[in-house]
Amino acid sequence: MTSAVLYHWKLKPGRDEEFRQAWEEGTRQIHQLCGSHGAILHKGEDGTYWSYACWPSEQARQMCFNETDWFSRECFQRMQDCIEERFEETRLELTNDLLQDRTPKTDPVILTTARLILRPMSIHDAEALLPALTDDGNMRFWSSAPITTLGEARDYITWNVRGANIECFAITEQADTAKALGWIILMDRKSGQAEIGYILCPQAQGKGYALEAGKALVRHAFSTRKIRRLYADIDPDNAGSIKLVERLGFKYEGRLRGAWKTHIGVRDTLIYGMLSQDLAA
Repeated sequence: MTSAVLYHWKLKPGRDEEFRQAWEEGTRQIHQLCGSHGAILHKGEDGTYWSYACWPSEQARQMCFNETDWFSRECFQRMQDCIEERFEETRLELTNDLLQDRTPKTDPVILTTARLILRPMSIHDAEALLPALTDDGNMRFWSSAPITTLGEARDYITWNVRGANIECFAITEQADTAKALGWIILMDRKSGQAEIGYILCPQAQGKGYALEAGKALVRHAFSTRKIRRLYADIDPDNAGSIKLVERLGFKYEGRLRGAWKTHIGVRDTLIYGMLSQDLAA
C-alpha cells in the first residue's frame, strides 16, 4: 500500500539554496535507485522546511534505506550540514489522491516528428504503459524490477508526471495521440546539464520510434532549453540503449564501477555525453 513520510527541518542561516539543491539531487537518486515516487519540498511561514516523500509501500522505503548508505553520499552530507535542527518524522498512509488534477502552471510543450507526437505524460497513461513496466526484458536494466499491477504502474509514473525539474513526454503516434507507446524524459541535473531516459512498450519496439523521439528531444534540449550538455546513464550490457545513444550522437565518456545496486545485482554504468556543438556538427 502506498505510504509517505513527512520530514521537518530548521536550517542554518544562509544555507537555503545549498540545502534545496542537495535535497533535489538526493531525491532524484533515491527515486532512480529505489523506485520511490519522489518528494515535494515546502518552506513554512516560520522559515522551516517540510518535505513530503511518497513511496509504493513502507517495505520499499525500508529496503531502500537498509541496502544503501545514503548519508555517505556527497549530496546527503551537504544537505545534513545545512540543517540546524531536525524534527521527528511522521509516517503517513495514503487514503485519497487528487494531485493529478492540478492545473499546469505553463502551457504544455508538444514535440512533433514525421510519425510521432510527444506530449506531456499523464497519470492516465498508466494503463497503456503497463506492458512496458511489466515486461522482464524491458525492465532488466532498469533501476527497479518489473511491476505487476495497474495500481503499481500509476504509482510508478507519478514522479514522471509531477516531478520537479523534469520534462517527461508520452511517445504517441500521430494517428492516436491518446495511447502512450512509451516515454522519453529530460531530467535537469547540474546547471546547464540534463540526463535523458526512455522506455517503449514491447509492441512499439523495432520501428525506429525511440530514435525519432530521441532526435526531437535532443533538438528541444539544445535549441529551446539551451542546455549545454546531455548525458545518458546505461548498463554495460544494454546493447540496444548503447546503440540508440550512439546513433543520436552521444559519445562514450567513461565507466563507473559498482554505481548501481538493482534487482539484478550491483552494476557498473556507462556514461555517454553530448554537447550542443556536437549537434551542430
